[in-house]
Amino acid sequence: MEANKVGSKAAPLTAAPADLYLGLGNVVYALAKVDGRIDPEETRLARQLLGEQPYGELALHTFFLLENCAVPVEEAYDFALRRFVNHRKFLTAPMEKRFVKILLQIAEAHNNTSARELELIQRFRHDLGRL
Repeated sequence: MEANKVGSKAAPLTAAPADLYLGLGNVVYALAKVDGRIDPEETRLARQLLGEQPYGELALHTFFLLENCAVPVEEAYDFALRRFVNHRKFLTAPMEKRFVKILLQIAEAHNNTSARELELIQRFRHDLGRL
């Protein structure tokens, strides 16, 4: 193999797209949990919407792992933001819009969007705008 020859350099591997969806799984979890408990309809919709994304399985596994470990909302949100900051050059405007749209759809899943959910989405928009 060419990459194993002495003196040759392999192309650097990047996990940027996957890391962005790892972040998405964290922020979806934070949104679902921000009002105290995760509604079953939020979980159903998260499963559907994340499953449609390029790295959706990773985002979905992240969501369920965080739920099983009862990770605090702020910890999940901060982790997500670090993923977006670290890979901001790969975070496109259409991707940002898609992520916000997913959050809005999940917040509306149970027909009773809480003020905390709306605040988190607004904060997320603001934080993405600062990147």
